[in-house]
Amino acid sequence: MKNIFKLMAAPAIVAALGLTTTGCSDFLDVEDESSVSDANFPTNMKHVDLLLNSAYAGSHGLGLYAHIYYPEIMYLLDHNHDTFGNYDGRSQFLSWNAQTSNEKLEKLYADIMCWIQYANAANDACESYRPKAAENEIAELDYMQGQALFNRALAYWHAQTFFELESKEGGLGFPIIRVSPTSIDEMMPPRATVKENWDFVIETLQEASRLLQGHNSDKTRATYWAARGLLAKVYMQARRPQEAIPVLEDIFKNSGAQLLDYETYSNSFYADEKYEFNKETLYEIDMSRNTKQEGPWAGFTSGSGMPMVMAPWFVNMASWTSFMTAGGDWVGPTEAGVEASTCSNGGWGNNYVNDFSVKRFGWTLPPTTRVRNVNFDPSKAKRFATIDNFPWVLPENFRAESQRMRDDKKCDPRLFISCAQPYFDTLKDQTGADTWYDLSFTEAASLGLDKHLYFAPRKFTNREGLESSLNMSSGSNYPIVRLADLYLLYAEAIAPTNPTVALEYVNKVHRRAYGCDPETASPYDYKSLNDATCAALGNSQDLLGHDVIKYERWAELFGEGQWWFDIRRYEILENEAKVYPTSTYGNATYLGERCYAQPIPLTEIERYNGNLQQNYNY
Repeated sequence: MKNIFKLMAAPAIVAALGLTTTGCSDFLDVEDESSVSDANFPTNMKHVDLLLNSAYAGSHGLGLYAHIYYPEIMYLLDHNHDTFGNYDGRSQFLSWNAQTSNEKLEKLYADIMCWIQYANAANDACESYRPKAAENEIAELDYMQGQALFNRALAYWHAQTFFELESKEGGLGFPIIRVSPTSIDEMMPPRATVKENWDFVIETLQEASRLLQGHNSDKTRATYWAARGLLAKVYMQARRPQEAIPVLEDIFKNSGAQLLDYETYSNSFYADEKYEFNKETLYEIDMSRNTKQEGPWAGFTSGSGMPMVMAPWFVNMASWTSFMTAGGDWVGPTEAGVEASTCSNGGWGNNYVNDFSVKRFGWTLPPTTRVRNVNFDPSKAKRFATIDNFPWVLPENFRAESQRMRDDKKCDPRLFISCAQPYFDTLKDQTGADTWYDLSFTEAASLGLDKHLYFAPRKFTNREGLESSLNMSSGSNYPIVRLADLYLLYAEAIAPTNPTVALEYVNKVHRRAYGCDPETASPYDYKSLNDATCAALGNSQDLLGHDVIKYERWAELFGEGQWWFDIRRYEILENEAKVYPTSTYGNATYLGERCYAQPIPLTEIERYNGNLQQNYNY
C-alpha cells in the first residue's frame, strides 16, 4: 500500500495508443509532442512510466485480484472454501467441472490477456524510447523494462496455472504474444505447446533478472530477487527442479530474505502497512484502500473487492434482546440443541472454510450449538452486549477444549491464521468493539447447523471492522513469492538426492509455525519426510497424512492461491476428491486429466473465429 501506482487509469491509455486493433491514428495525429499520439509516443521517460504503471494495474482486473480470483475461483478449485449457496458459475469449480460458458473463467481469461497486453505495451515502450534516451536514462530504462518483463511472466504464470497440463505429451499451452499486436492476425496467435510456453516464460524471467540486477530497494515494484523467486517457481512448475536448485540456493545465500518470527508472521496478512513488504516476501500484489471509489466495479482501482465476497459474518451484539428482555425474562431457545440467529455482515459473506480443510489442520472437535449464559446481566448490556456479557454462548466445556486445542497445539497453529472458529475467535464490529465470528444463519440452517463447522475465512480479511467500511476496497496485499514457499520448493527439489537437507528446510518452516526458532531443533520437528502430519488426524487415507513436504505447502500457504498450483504439479486431484468428497454443489467427482486444465472460454474461441483449439475432453 505504500507506493500504489498513481495512474490506475493507465490501461485506458494503452487502448488509446493503437495498441489494440482499433484504428486511432487520424484522431491522434497531433503536432504537440507532449500529447499522447500513436505516432510519437513515448517521447520521454514519464510516458514509459505511464505504460509501466498499466502493467502493474493488470493484476487489478476484476477477473484477478480486484474481485473474482481467490474467493470465486481459486478457493473453490482447491477446496480451501465451500459456499453457503449455489450462487452462479463459481459452483462448477467445486466439482472440478467448469463449463466453456463459465462467466468467471471468461473474465479470468480476458483479464490475463489484458495483463499480458499491458506488460507488452510497457516493454514495447522501453524498446521504442531506447534509441531516443539520453545516456543517463539508460539504467533507469533497463529497470523499467525488467519490471515490464516480470509482469508479463507473472501474467503467463497465472494463465498456465489454469489452462494447461504440463505432463500431457504434446499438451497445449497459452498463445505466445511477444509484442503488442498491430493487426488482426497478430491478435490471434495459435496456442503454443506447453514446453514452448515454459521456455518463453523462463526466457522472459532470465532477461528480467538481467535488467533488474541491483534493484532491490523498492519492494513495491518488481525486484531482482522477485524475478529470481518467480523463476524458481516456474522451473518447478515446468518439471525442471534441477534448474530451480541453484536459483533457490542463490536466493537463500544472497537475497537477505528471512523467515519472520511467528508473532510477526501471524499478523502479516491483514492490511497492516507495518507488516507489508516484509523481510520474508520477495513479491506482493500491492493493494491500497481507495476512498474515492466504492469497490473495483467502476474500473481499475487500487484496492481489492475479494474480501467482500468472503467477508466473515459476526455476532451482532445488539441481538441480545432476542434472548432476554431488559427486565430479565428469557425469550430465547429453551430446547437443548436449538440454535438462534445472532449474525450480521459487512460484506457478502458467500464463503466459509471447507470442513475438510479445518480437519486437515488437525481440528478434531465436532460442530456444537450454543447454550444460555446463566450469568448474563441485561442491566449491563444497554444497547450492545459484550463478549464478556452475552446471553448465548458456547458451552463452557467446549470453550475450554477449544482453548486447549490452541494452547497445547493439538492442531496446526496456522489454522487460526487462515480461519476463525465461530463464537470463539474475535474481530471488531461496526462500533470498534470486540465480537465473535458468526455464520450465515439462514443458509447454514438449510445446510444443517449441526452438519458443518462453519469456520470463517480470516486471511486477507479485515479484523478491525467491517469489510464494507473499507469502501469495498481492501488494502490487504497478496504475497506471490515468499521465503517459506521457496524453502519448501527447495526441499521438494533436493529430496531425491539429499533427503536430510530437504527435511531440515521443511522443519524450518514447521518450527516457525509452532512458535519456535526456525534454525534450532524443536520438539515439533518431523523425523522423516514421511512422518505423520496433522492431516493424518483428519483422514488416515489422505496422501498428505504422511508426506511432510506436500502437507507443509498446503498448510503454510493456505488461502494464498498456491495449492491449486501444487495440485496440478503433483497431479493428486484423485486424492483431493477423496479428502473433499462433497460440497454445497454436490459430490466431487474426479473426471481425469480434464480437471487439471480449465476449458478455454467459448467467447475466446468465437473471437478467434473458431481457430483457438479447446482443451482436451471439453
